[in-house]
Amino acid sequence: MNRPNLPQFPHDEPEITLVPTSNLPVIVDYVQPALTPLDLERLTNTLLKNVAESSRRIYQTDVYQFFKWLAENHFNLATVEYSDLSEYRAYLGSRYQKPTATRKLVVMRRLLEVAVLLKLRPDNPATALKGYGTTANETTRRALTKKEASDLLASIDQTTAKGKRDYALFLLLLRTGIRRAEAAGLTIGDLSTEGGYPIATIRHGKGDKRRIVKLPSAVRDAIERYLAATGQRQGGPQMPLFARFTRADKPKQAGLDGRDIERIVEGYAARCGLDRLTPHGLRASFVTLALEGGARLQQVQYAAGHADPRTTERYQKRKQNLQDNAVDYLDLG
Repeated sequence: MNRPNLPQFPHDEPEITLVPTSNLPVIVDYVQPALTPLDLERLTNTLLKNVAESSRRIYQTDVYQFFKWLAENHFNLATVEYSDLSEYRAYLGSRYQKPTATRKLVVMRRLLEVAVLLKLRPDNPATALKGYGTTANETTRRALTKKEASDLLASIDQTTAKGKRDYALFLLLLRTGIRRAEAAGLTIGDLSTEGGYPIATIRHGKGDKRRIVKLPSAVRDAIERYLAATGQRQGGPQMPLFARFTRADKPKQAGLDGRDIERIVEGYAARCGLDRLTPHGLRASFVTLALEGGARLQQVQYAAGHADPRTTERYQKRKQNLQDNAVDYLDLG
């Protein structure tokens, strides 16, 4: 289908796949003639081009949810007001935990900022909306105990190639704390050594930042067993590290994405009776278990890729240690 060309962007901006008009939700029926399908496509793609590649899928999903909510409530994106958006805030707060609701609210606010810049509406009424008070000193994510983590790993059948992949994936997430999108983005070429230590290079972390992650020997060994069982290395350095599989236990050329990893984690967690465990819960488990094991906060912060140590502290789920407590270090005689 021939469509008008979208506005050109600076060459130094990352390339993305443009959102086809046919995939835009039914909101177009309610915004015409104020906004056309091309306006909405232009708005969405302008927002996505200013978002890190690792976050674009989530942003696109959140944008479409906002569009759908507008359509279902017969609001017009070009004229929606503060009181209308307050209803959307309440809707998010009633359906999601605070961190997720906050993210969706931020995406909506940024979308309207772009709409103002593109002169699709005169102002951004979302700037006055309050958040959800997510400044608590802990995340809502579940963190595993050492035994729960061991039992989860032991539940994975490593007699199949797919099982070897799953074991390597879980061990990587638990022992390094990398994000699911970072794990999904790894390629064969991202595995190397530095100073004699095995490492993985995260090329597009949160905020599109690049960093290296040290791989414990157990993680590297599990990855090597998986690669040996699948022959993934033969595809070259650009091959996804974690491949999808056929029902015949054969790897595909396509790699796992964030949603795949979420489903895999939730599937094994359900079998082990570990409610509410997500890939982010494995990240919280890494932070918690590393700090409980004696790692310094700064070390864990760097490994987790947190810009602020307060973020790392929020991931620590079990702060009160009665066996090794601050009160034990003071003796007044």
